[in-house]
Amino acid sequence: MSRRSASMLFVALVMMLSMVAPAFAQDTGVINPNATITFPPPVYVVSGEFTIRGSANLPNMTNYFIEYSQMAEYTPGADPNAAPLWFPATLPSSTPVQDGILGVWDTSQTEDGVYALRLTVRVRSAQPVTSIVSPIRVENEPSPFVPTRPIVTPEPVVPLPTSAPAFDPTPRVTATRVAVNVRSGDSTDYPIVGSLQRDQTVPILGISNMGTGWYYIELPNGQRGWVSPTVVEAEGDFSNIRRIAPPPIPVTPTPVPTFTPASAVNLVAGLVFFDTPNPTCSTPFTVGFDVANTGTIPSPGGAVSLVDTRAADGSIQQTRIGNFPIINPGTTYRVNIPLQVDTWYNENHVITLTIDPQNLIPEFNENDNRQTITYTLQRGACP
Repeated sequence: MSRRSASMLFVALVMMLSMVAPAFAQDTGVINPNATITFPPPVYVVSGEFTIRGSANLPNMTNYFIEYSQMAEYTPGADPNAAPLWFPATLPSSTPVQDGILGVWDTSQTEDGVYALRLTVRVRSAQPVTSIVSPIRVENEPSPFVPTRPIVTPEPVVPLPTSAPAFDPTPRVTATRVAVNVRSGDSTDYPIVGSLQRDQTVPILGISNMGTGWYYIELPNGQRGWVSPTVVEAEGDFSNIRRIAPPPIPVTPTPVPTFTPASAVNLVAGLVFFDTPNPTCSTPFTVGFDVANTGTIPSPGGAVSLVDTRAADGSIQQTRIGNFPIINPGTTYRVNIPLQVDTWYNENHVITLTIDPQNLIPEFNENDNRQTITYTLQRGACP
């Protein structure tokens, strides 16, 4: 179906909404005012970089994130019985939000169509709490044959007054496995220097400035080291946490051969390209990133995170999310991510690109998913 036909179909669906119950309707139970999306409401048209508002502020919350999924019942040719596929709209955040901005969804990376939005709030030692809003229409290229539709702003939902849960701002991590390795650097290439037991909590001293998400912690015996975010739950206020450069990766005297399973996926970070030779302050440009599947079976679709940091101190300047589709064995897909940096011109910046940052895709080698590139941001018209 053409984009014009899809837009006309959505107008008809809005008029018939009172008679149709879509499969992605909002939760029918009591809305938890501390874990909900309040904007956009159902039956809403979005485009470009769209701000999502709501609350994510539950006791013992570890983090929250927002995903989107295309609705099969509004997509011509889609299987209505297939399970929905959810893609990340925002990076995970551990900072509580009460009736504020949950994140920004860059819909320019998404095909026009009808979608559902899902907020997931992870809680330590409990099941995640979710909130779904649908249908939401992404329309970055409206048809010239469809007249402009008036957007009706719904009455704001006033949540029941609740007492704010007590929040401990101390940055800390708690082990979620029986034994968690603590290493001398921010990857499994570094040697083990200690360990944590399940439910053991230790303070966070910093976070890697390489965009890996690894935490720099201190053990009860005074030993310091790095721990992966995939095996711990982080809590507290991270607004003032230090960005720390990990030590150089130690040289391995004898390479250890890697066992390759008979059938497995392996996503490999490839070359990085800019669509301009000189990235300039406050001027949009595109970062191209090659993602290859060197495994033996097709990989599922997934996400790529982009983190732009100031080389001088490792402070984060911009973050972006890109997506890739199913990649067949032996093929490469280029992910194009738009970027604009407005700070620290005439200085070096480091872009770190990470494939599958949430480790949702099983691979037989997780150590080749990251690529970095350094560039100098030109001043341009910035003051």
